[in-house]
Amino acid sequence: CGSNLGEGAGQTNAAAAPDILILSNGDQITGKLLRAVNGTVTFHSEILGDLNVTWDKIRSIRSSQNFAVIQEGQKITRKTPNSEVGLGPIQMDNQQVEVSAAPNAVAKAIPTKNAEYLIDAGTYTKAVHGRPGFREGWTGSVTAGASQVEATQNSRTFTTALSAVRAVPNVVWLPPRTRIVVNFNSAYGSLSQPNTPTTKTNIIHGDVQHDWYLTPRFFALATAMFDHNFSQGLDLQQIYGGGFGYTLIKTPKEELDLKADVHYEKQSFGNTPGVFPPIFTPSKNLIGADFGDTYLLHLPHGMLFNQTLIVTPAFNQSNAWSAIATAGLAFPVYKRFSFSLGALDNYLNDPAVGSKKNSFQYTAGLTYTFE
Repeated sequence: CGSNLGEGAGQTNAAAAPDILILSNGDQITGKLLRAVNGTVTFHSEILGDLNVTWDKIRSIRSSQNFAVIQEGQKITRKTPNSEVGLGPIQMDNQQVEVSAAPNAVAKAIPTKNAEYLIDAGTYTKAVHGRPGFREGWTGSVTAGASQVEATQNSRTFTTALSAVRAVPNVVWLPPRTRIVVNFNSAYGSLSQPNTPTTKTNIIHGDVQHDWYLTPRFFALATAMFDHNFSQGLDLQQIYGGGFGYTLIKTPKEELDLKADVHYEKQSFGNTPGVFPPIFTPSKNLIGADFGDTYLLHLPHGMLFNQTLIVTPAFNQSNAWSAIATAGLAFPVYKRFSFSLGALDNYLNDPAVGSKKNSFQYTAGLTYTFE
């Protein structure tokens, strides 16, 4: 019944009559009620676009659409019956949201101060009872940057980055079940000048993590990580492991995850550039652990800051430890495009013979956000 309510009656009624929003000063706006989150109502007008108005600035709302009203502190799961959720056509008067009776729903009057979320019935039904395919629900960003100098010295630099997340469900008003996180960074550069060997930079980092939530904050994880760094003589460092994580902070503005795992790690080395004669560095097979964090912060004016830190000790060779840290800041430019600054610091305590232990990468580029 829930699916029919969201996809049938709701769409027919919404097409039959526009929603009406009357502000506390008497202004009347017609259009479409979209949602309400934490006391802020989003209403779409063909003339004014999307309007965000707090409940205390609203005198009344009339909508023939079907909505689910989730009250503050109410926990929603797949097993929650529709009868426990205000579900149906709504109207708002005197700071009360009234939900009309509908199939599998009970007429309710809910104070606006208690109406934490107002979700259209189609979105509610899909999020609670739907089973999205693997290609659905991805959000993230793609970044690209380049520079070129033609003079006595010729230099070229190309950088790319990808960050993608698939969370199920992908709404904040339901407890998380699973999450997949994919990250990729690369930097390639060359510097040449007459009578001097060309200097190259080639750094590639990629990782994927799959989380299964045991509670709303505690999760088990499986992870794989890959690194190539020509400047450190590292052909490939590959890590495969599993462990646990905990969401220490989770608010609409910021989130902090802590995690730890136990893993198998293999380091394969080549020859360090510029070292003659070439010196062979043997590969290493390691049993180790990861300890790290992931932090995300929404700043004013749509800016976004993210940071990660992973420290990787090895149990069977104590000197073969490594660490990687990233930080990024994105500034909105136009719609889904933003200007981004980023940094990646990769420390390898046992690089190829003749290589430095630390590698630092700075990037600037144009970012496109997808969802």
